[in-house]
Amino acid sequence: MPHRFDIPAATISGLYRVIDRIGNLGPGAGFLRAPWSDEESLAMQHIESAALAAGLTSRRDPVGNLIIETPGVFAEWVETGSHMDTVPGGGNFDGTAGVVAGLAAITAIFQRPLPLQRGLRLRIWRGEESSTFGTVSAGSRAALGLLDPAVLTRTYQNRTLAEAITSQGGNPGAIRAGLPLISSNELDGIVAHIELHIEQGSILEQGNFDLGIVTGIRGSSRRWVHLEGAFDHSGATPMGTTWRRDANLAMAYMQVRLDQLLSEAITAGADLVQTVGVVNASRDLNDSIAKIYNNAVSKVSGYAYFSHEVRGCNSLEVHNFSQDACDVIRQTAAEFGITVEIDEFSVVEGIPALDYGLQQLLNDCCHAHDASTTSLASGAWHDVAALHRFQRNNGSSIAVGMLFVPCRSGISHSPDEYTSPEQLALGASVLASALASLACHPADSSLHHTVHTL
Repeated sequence: MPHRFDIPAATISGLYRVIDRIGNLGPGAGFLRAPWSDEESLAMQHIESAALAAGLTSRRDPVGNLIIETPGVFAEWVETGSHMDTVPGGGNFDGTAGVVAGLAAITAIFQRPLPLQRGLRLRIWRGEESSTFGTVSAGSRAALGLLDPAVLTRTYQNRTLAEAITSQGGNPGAIRAGLPLISSNELDGIVAHIELHIEQGSILEQGNFDLGIVTGIRGSSRRWVHLEGAFDHSGATPMGTTWRRDANLAMAYMQVRLDQLLSEAITAGADLVQTVGVVNASRDLNDSIAKIYNNAVSKVSGYAYFSHEVRGCNSLEVHNFSQDACDVIRQTAAEFGITVEIDEFSVVEGIPALDYGLQQLLNDCCHAHDASTTSLASGAWHDVAALHRFQRNNGSSIAVGMLFVPCRSGISHSPDEYTSPEQLALGASVLASALASLACHPADSSLHHTVHTL
């Protein structure tokens, strides 16, 4: 039977009291704690101060990721973690909820006289969000030696990522070296890593579930689709493809046909989502493609573009559908006399299945706390996915799991993003139960079998 913890909502509110002011842009404007900014650093320092006051220890890696640990020498460790940076104008729960709940969980365990056979660790990653420097999970991937050094030249607010890292006391040279910043012994000693996160969707709320157990994480395939037609007088040019090469009209048909294509794929059993998020409205693209401004109320559109994203846990399924989608785009362009250029700019492979043993453990811990649950895939990317990808020296992977708490109306990356202290307290209590179960297990190799096959 898992240990039961009852972390008070007041503990969550107390930790948030300071964080609510850091990077706050004002009423209704949300938050901005950019990666490797003063604001991100201040939020991390607040968590560090609270951890030290509770008797835990802290350290930082060369790029500034913060590591909180229970004191003592252990051969094996059980981890949790998340991030504290935000998208511009975002909320204060994406990532931060996992850090606050993680600290509350580890503190609650540490304050009990439990026979810990493994150490407990909270990792606070730098720079998970991609909306500033255009790269996702920069801190965690850097720590694992998986971050492409080329991203160091990307800029946000007239500062390169390398300059931002340096400004916060980090060493971008560690990323250029391309080597893991976590020692081999430390990586080999990580028995399991569980990340708590807000759902960023509405499945839990609409289903009236207290918590969600994550089964997999959706990856993505992203592309820009550029359409070249002909600018003509809107009144003097007859209708029809004999006369018009209308880029915007072709784009409209493409979107409808893409939606039909996905509906057919879902009916056939595919687990995918797709999104056209930007239509003729990227500030960066518009600055470099002046002809977009030749479109006018009195013209047939001669140029258009849109973004197309496909997400799914199964990378082959995402790849195959993306290819079919590109075929539909090209066929429609030909039908309307439009030339098309498709620029795929990002592919992140999904994770079909997180550790089954951890899923079962989280389910048991939810039942021990009388929390209703459902299983679901994560539609968003998370730092825990980088850990899943990493291979230990013996070729094995780190067992990873995720626990979702609801967020109001499923809203995220918005000033309206919200999860109550009570919801987070329940999530932190279940997280503590799972971490304690793993940390109190006899410190021998059998735990690895237990985690993967429980």
